[in-house]
Amino acid sequence: MTLSLSPDFVVALALAFVRAVAWVSICPPFSNPAIPRMVKISLAGSLAFYAAGYLQHDPLPQSNAQVIVQIVIQALVGLVLGYVVSLFVSAVAAAGRLIDLFSGINLPQALDPLSLIQSSIFGQFYNLVLTALLFTSGAVFVIVAGFVASFKAVGTSLPPTTLATLSQVITGDVVTFFAAAAEIAAPLIAVLFGTQVVLALLAKAAPQINVFVFGMPLQIIMALVGVSVSMVALPNDVTTLVGRAASQLFGGP
Repeated sequence: MTLSLSPDFVVALALAFVRAVAWVSICPPFSNPAIPRMVKISLAGSLAFYAAGYLQHDPLPQSNAQVIVQIVIQALVGLVLGYVVSLFVSAVAAAGRLIDLFSGINLPQALDPLSLIQSSIFGQFYNLVLTALLFTSGAVFVIVAGFVASFKAVGTSLPPTTLATLSQVITGDVVTFFAAAAEIAAPLIAVLFGTQVVLALLAKAAPQINVFVFGMPLQIIMALVGVSVSMVALPNDVTTLVGRAASQLFGGP
């Protein structure tokens, strides 16, 4: 049995594979160093084989120079799409780092087993919970569906209007990243700030009490209790962020 592929499909497959590899290398949770490299390449190949059916109907490059230009364009598009998703998804881990900052637990740094970098305790915890929620809630399928939908919107041609749209989308997503991180961490930050205010008033009302002796343990206890309560709302926050990220991928679900 022989398998024959048309030249257009082969070229479209190569271009789609370049975009998929660039996207997988930066898009969470696939960009995680804990995932083997062969798994990432296999995932990129599977996505490229499916998406090549869309690209083969677009005007394909005919010369060597056009092929090189298209490879660069597809790599850039894949990196931009992965960066958009990472901005939304990383807001959860950024919220954990904000909680560390206001609770005073950001001093002891620990090695994150997933990213293999030094991270604060709550930042690492939120990152682990985020990764688990992405797989258990089916959010990864929404992210993949959004990436596949991008091939329908942006094929081999990249008009100037699309470049302008991409720049506006990235600018807006950076603002959304900070807003989402602050929104997720805001309730706990308010509780921790109120705790510090109470300790300050107690220090003024009873100067003979050494507030520093039980001030830090109290803040840690309040942070642990607040994080435990906020875990109930975290799955909904992740679903909302992933949905917004998928909608940014040129009309994804």
